[in-house]
This record gives sequence, structure tokens and C-alpha cells, in this order.
Amino acid sequence: MPIKIILILGLVALTLLCFTVLKSRLATRLFVLVQLCVGVVLVLFPELANQVAALVGVGRGADLMLYLLLLAVYAGALLILAKFRRLERQITELTRKIALYEAEKKE
Repeated sequence: MPIKIILILGLVALTLLCFTVLKSRLATRLFVLVQLCVGVVLVLFPELANQVAALVGVGRGADLMLYLLLLAVYAGALLILAKFRRLERQITELTRKIALYEAEKKE
């Protein structure tokens, strides 16, 4: 029983952290809330994960969670990479504008 309390408190803490740090759009907040709800339900009813896993052809609920985690990590990495590239382009564009402005100022 203590592990369930620890996991639920961890999920709530991470959700609050996401809300305070990210200050994101409504869609992101709803996504985080859905993750919290699903996490709490699976912590309280771990057999449900096994039932869902059996429905999709996976042996155990823990295996299903691992597969879904892999997909989430891969998607997150791609989103971070896309953001990084976008920031690189913006920095390059800004650097060029500053260089042109400085060159014009010297003339």
C-alpha cells in the first residue's frame, strides 16, 4: 500500500510541476491532467493494465507500459529536436540582422 501512495503523490507533484514550470496552453494542460488520471487509475487498479495489455496482444501490463513509455520518449525527443532546430534558425537569423545593423552603423 505505501508504494501506491508514493506513486500517486509523485504523479500529483509532477503534474503541479508541469503546470507551474511550463505555463502552457490548455491542450497541454489537459494532456497532463489525462496522464495524471490514467496514472492514478493504473496505480489503484494495476490489474486493469493487464486487461488492456491482453486486449492489444501484450503479455503483461508492465510490458505495455514500457512500450508506451518508449513511444512517449521517442516522441518527446523528436519534439525537443524540432524545437532545438527552430531555435538554431532563429539565432542565426538574429545574428545576421545584428551583424547587418552593426555594419550599417559603422558607415
